Amino acid sequence: MTTARPNADILTLRCHCGRLRGRVDASSSGRRRPGLHVVCYCDDCRAFVRALKRPELLDRFGGSAVWQTTPARITLDTGREQLACLKLSDKGMLRFHSACCATPIGNALGAGWPFVGLLRACLEVDDASAQRLFGAPTHVHGRLALGDVSAFAEPRASLRTIARTVGFLLRARLAGAQRPTAFFDAAGRPVVTPRVLSGAERDALRAADR
Repeated sequence: MTTARPNADILTLRCHCGRLRGRVDASSSGRRRPGLHVVCYCDDCRAFVRALKRPELLDRFGGSAVWQTTPARITLDTGREQLACLKLSDKGMLRFHSACCATPIGNALGAGWPFVGLLRACLEVDDASAQRLFGAPTHVHGRLALGDVSAFAEPRASLRTIARTVGFLLRARLAGAQRPTAFFDAAGRPVVTPRVLSGAERDALRAADR
């Protein structure tokens, strides 16, 4: 009798204490990878991690490693009640995290967008596997990094990176990959009410850069 081997392209998503757990399908279709791998040095991504009091999750230049993929590839199995959401402003992105241990999970634009930026911090994936599944990361918004990253980072996001992102979104939208989603209900509302930071709170988080 043979035992089925686990699929190496199905990644475990979990918060650091393990109360929130799920799966992410990172398998590719043909030559095209199912997402974009970035390290973002923008002050909004940094403020999110600092708002959770998890600055140790940033790299030494203040960057966040993110895999941008589609909601349809993400399944939450247990601990859905631990899902929480933060917005840096009224019009800001929806930034989901675990309430239990403040693990950043993913950034979303809204229910109609086939996009979730999963933080590598919530994925059980080593560097070698991430390179195989996600490809080499593109470093963006290097002008806002906490140090000189000009040797490997784009100052903002290059036209090539923007074109890749737009192409990814268009293909995913045509495929209907915005559904199913663990982050929005059938009416398109976030499954949890976001906490919106005040201007003073946001300024205090960004002041840590100075």
